[in-house]
Amino acid sequence: MVSTSDDADRSFLNGNPGHLQPSSPSPSPQAVPPETQRLSSNVTNRTTHSPTQDLSRVRSSHQTVSSLSEDPERSRPPQSPSPAPPEANAPPPVEEVTPLRLGAHYSGLVLASMLGTLIRLGLGALASYDGMVIYSLAWAQGVGCGIMGLALTRKNDIVHVYPPLYTFITTGIAGSVTTFSSWMLESYQAFSNSNHYNRKGLHDTVDGLAYSFSTFAISIGCLLLGSHIAILPLPIRTASRANALIPSGAKESHAPNKPGKTRTPLLDILTITSAFLSYLIAILLYFLAPSIWRHRVTFPLLLAPPGAILRFFLAQLNPRPIFLDRFPLGTFLANMIASLVISGVFAAQRQPDVASSFVTCNALYAIQEGFCGCLSTVSTFAVEARAIKGAWWKWFYVGGSVVLGHVFVLVVVGGTRWGEGSSSVCQGSVGYG
Repeated sequence: MVSTSDDADRSFLNGNPGHLQPSSPSPSPQAVPPETQRLSSNVTNRTTHSPTQDLSRVRSSHQTVSSLSEDPERSRPPQSPSPAPPEANAPPPVEEVTPLRLGAHYSGLVLASMLGTLIRLGLGALASYDGMVIYSLAWAQGVGCGIMGLALTRKNDIVHVYPPLYTFITTGIAGSVTTFSSWMLESYQAFSNSNHYNRKGLHDTVDGLAYSFSTFAISIGCLLLGSHIAILPLPIRTASRANALIPSGAKESHAPNKPGKTRTPLLDILTITSAFLSYLIAILLYFLAPSIWRHRVTFPLLLAPPGAILRFFLAQLNPRPIFLDRFPLGTFLANMIASLVISGVFAAQRQPDVASSFVTCNALYAIQEGFCGCLSTVSTFAVEARAIKGAWWKWFYVGGSVVLGHVFVLVVVGGTRWGEGSSSVCQGSVGYG
């Protein structure tokens, strides 16, 4: 029997069965060859069948071609409703927040903050050289925001593997690589011409504005770049999926997925154990590593976890109804507290009596690069700047954070040593100079 064509099937299912009817009577058997007679007989047999028979034949040959060929009255197994689009800052599912799982979220920040601090210090050392085009901290801000953009786009994949891993990457690594407090301090130094460059006051203003605008632009740009890189391995293939923005395939990484295992006590225990091992290794390095770098590297590592953990704790204020999608109070408080602390540390590093104690200088430097660097964040700040609903609230949050951060540095640093430059009596200060 001759099978029906795809065009005939679609025409029939679209309510046009006449497409299968012959347009003229069949020629007489005496006037046509035997092959034509057989073909005509088959076509005649096809047209004599009822529409129900033709439809059943279409069903049997196209059970899995596409959803357009499915019978709407055909019984199917019940399907779960389509999940909601992924939220960038959605908390872990409620069923995961057991004491052990919560401990894994916090414990993972210990190792993650140490890694983030190492990346920031390494990029700062790598990007500090004579004749550099841009300030060294820009590299850390860009890399951290890129990591954040990549992790946000792949959030469902990461959570599906292990939920605390998402906190490890975003809050831990990305949030610790970037630092809001150092942005405020270095921008203040540009405004105040603390290095005594040969320029006028208007040039100081231009330099300070250029620092802040470039930092924010780099952060937003790298955040989008990281998000773009994350979707490169899985491009959108069809127009329907492009319109939907969220693919519907079960194996696509962008489709919201529930974690594969909501109870993973072994991984939680290993994550908690890693926190103790990380601190133990950092302490051993502080006493046993070569003295040429151990104090400038390992001391900040010891104070990095408290800053990241405090920031993660303050983030619980963000989803409160009065602040949700308007003003992330937790991130704002973390950045402002870090700006105040780093200002006090920066001023203390320039007190003559501090130079007599090598441990004091190391401690101040560790607070500056470790605690303040991990307590404040630019990566989350950039994400929130794009996620806040309403232009007024965007300007209020972004502008208020930047302006108030500068005011804090101005009051603390400027009020103590205004106009006397940024020469430190300690070996460790902002940057590597």
